[in-house]
Amino acid sequence: MYSTFQPHPLLTAYVDAYWVSRATQFSQQRILPDTCADIIFNISDQPVTAGNNAIWIAPNTAFVVGTMTAFRDIARQGNTSMLGIRFKPGGLHAFTALPLQLATDEHLLLTDITHDWHTMLEPLLEKTPSLSEKVNCLENFLLQRLPANNIVANKIQESIHHIRQSNGNIAPAMLAGKAFMSPRTFERNFLQMVGVSPKTFSRIVRFVSIRRALKKERTSTLLSLALEHGFYDHAHFTREFKLLGGDNPSCWR
Repeated sequence: MYSTFQPHPLLTAYVDAYWVSRATQFSQQRILPDTCADIIFNISDQPVTAGNNAIWIAPNTAFVVGTMTAFRDIARQGNTSMLGIRFKPGGLHAFTALPLQLATDEHLLLTDITHDWHTMLEPLLEKTPSLSEKVNCLENFLLQRLPANNIVANKIQESIHHIRQSNGNIAPAMLAGKAFMSPRTFERNFLQMVGVSPKTFSRIVRFVSIRRALKKERTSTLLSLALEHGFYDHAHFTREFKLLGGDNPSCWR
């Protein structure tokens, strides 16, 4: 079972959604890049593993999943439940000041990211019995820590908007110019706040756009979709899609 909850209007600039995933039996899942970073709490009665079994997550403790640059196949243990905060690009950095490139494609314990959140949030979640109360707990915690306005962060968010508008087909140099930064300064700020470079972020946005188009545009050929999204040929399109998504584009139809 998988369900999502929308954040408070004051948090929509930072949080995409709260989500809950329950597994009643062993299963395998494929997680795809989506430009987001997550904090995930184990709300089960038993420990779980994460990051290809690299870290052990006790009940009522949490870990961070940074921005992903490729697909990941994971195994879910039975009788487990996970509660997550899915942050929009730049959202996790805004709350924690974590240089997000340190978490890219990584699974890190919340204690390694910010000790204050670990000591305050995890006991609160353990005391709240129902799922709705746990979500409200997370929401109130974030609302009490709304980030202050930041000019550089605003410029990066404008750049993210431009990338999405172009479906990932805009040059980093143009983005730097629009942000009134040198290319080097722009890339450093973008990497720190989002976790990946502007070029890599654009690749992921383009991948997400293509996936959406593949599901909707049943009559379009793969070649026409490739050309519309800035690929030079079908082979390049297929190679890039498989690298990020794990399957050929035709599988999405």
